[in-house]
Amino acid sequence: MKHLFLALALVIIMPSFAQDKDEKKDKKEKKEKKEKLPRPDEKFFYKDATIETDDYKLYIVDAVSVGAYSKFKIKVFNKTNDYLFVKPGEFMYKSDKNTVGNTEKGFVVAPNDEDSKVVDFKGKQMQAKNFEIEVKGIYKVSAGGKVIDVPNFDLPPSKNDFTAGNFTCTLKKHDANTDKAAAKFQCAYNGDGVGIISPYKSACVMPNGSENANAKKNTGILLEKGQSDDFTVIFNEIAGAGDLQKKAIKVKWNDTFKESKLMRLNDAKVDMVKDEEKKR
Repeated sequence: MKHLFLALALVIIMPSFAQDKDEKKDKKEKKEKKEKLPRPDEKFFYKDATIETDDYKLYIVDAVSVGAYSKFKIKVFNKTNDYLFVKPGEFMYKSDKNTVGNTEKGFVVAPNDEDSKVVDFKGKQMQAKNFEIEVKGIYKVSAGGKVIDVPNFDLPPSKNDFTAGNFTCTLKKHDANTDKAAAKFQCAYNGDGVGIISPYKSACVMPNGSENANAKKNTGILLEKGQSDDFTVIFNEIAGAGDLQKKAIKVKWNDTFKESKLMRLNDAKVDMVKDEEKKR
């Protein structure tokens, strides 16, 4: 009988011991896991990555994450004779803990040129050893769009604004000296496609009738419906062509204003991997 009671006691007590042991193990594992979490200010650095298509080559460099954000620089080389409109605001960050977007503005890459931008994703626990970037929002815009005919613009101005096709422009500033004349315009696009403004194609008609190219080598501007941007044109003195301060000139727009369409390029994905050797 005594042995029977002892056996019953063990049957009752053993599950309790096992439960205590499991609870202690769980607490220990949670504690160890908590201890392994990086500090919020600890930086994770990542290996550079590249995507290449028939239209562009995109580099992701200088990627770094801390607890509150992950950011990197994208460099885009345009392999085409058309414009690329890159909208980083459509990119997505994905890890086992987060799916995060961003609010970065788009930028234009001129034909056979390159440009770059820093992209910043904000969130929580962004220090992932691996994460994926969904590269969306890269568009091609034909450089051979419809040319918008714009009348010559007087400097000094007879009026401060003009409308041509779906473009509305306003003269914001005008300065003229003997050796140089400059004008700053702000233009808005209200069409259903995309407006292209190429200020470097403009010229001025000098007081003696000769033409003088814009000395300000702007890159192209792309505008979607409702968007606006500004640009500056600069015309330097030509010996014997007339004093730019005392004589009136005209801005000749040539093919500065065009209208085209956006063509979305295929989405891509790139895996970002923590660089265990990189620390700074």
